[in-house]
Amino acid sequence: MAKTGDTVRFLNSVGGGRITRIEGKIAYVEEDGFETPVLVNELVVVLPAGHEAAASGPKKMFDQKAFDEGRKKTRENPKTVKEEAAPEALPVVETERGEKINVVLGFEPSDVKNLGRTRIAAVLVNDSNYFLQFNVMVRDEEAKAWKNLYQGEVSPNELIDIASYTQDTISEMERVVFQAIAYKKGKPFQVKYPINVSRKIDLTKFFKLHCFRPGIYFDTPVIEVPLYTER
Repeated sequence: MAKTGDTVRFLNSVGGGRITRIEGKIAYVEEDGFETPVLVNELVVVLPAGHEAAASGPKKMFDQKAFDEGRKKTRENPKTVKEEAAPEALPVVETERGEKINVVLGFEPSDVKNLGRTRIAAVLVNDSNYFLQFNVMVRDEEAKAWKNLYQGEVSPNELIDIASYTQDTISEMERVVFQAIAYKKGKPFQVKYPINVSRKIDLTKFFKLHCFRPGIYFDTPVIEVPLYTER
């Protein structure tokens, strides 16, 4: 449960900050000198009160080393990483917080100063101790049906690029469905319910430079959209 002093992110929209006070079910979140009233159950705690953020930015809530190495390997040679799979995979480093699953969809532009032309990578972040066998679907408005965008597996505390867009094509991501099965390999674990969530993304933010900023999982300017959390 969120409390005064916690640093939080909004569950259903971009942004966040520090909780200055809570009145009933409403929390007041301060960011850049402005307070925003938000329902407590629509907040995700990313830095509990009393914990100091790292000097270089927000404290990461999962294993940073595993995350960085996974990101580097995936982007430099994605086919090789996929083919090498389990036998040569790095050991899974678990964290206490990672027993509760948190999944985020990040949108990372190649050149944030040239939003009109740059490619925008859609990146799935698995902030948990679990492997996720997942499926991301987007709405096909012309067919009035859903279509698969990406199917695959993401390792604990890692990210995976699932698509690439421009401002002209980002409208395909307005409505997203995320489904996943969580499990561990080679060790006992607590069974999780299958995940099935739907999110509507505010596309107007992709045309506003100030909406792209370093987030909890990225040091570069991004828009982070929470997909699912148990925290």
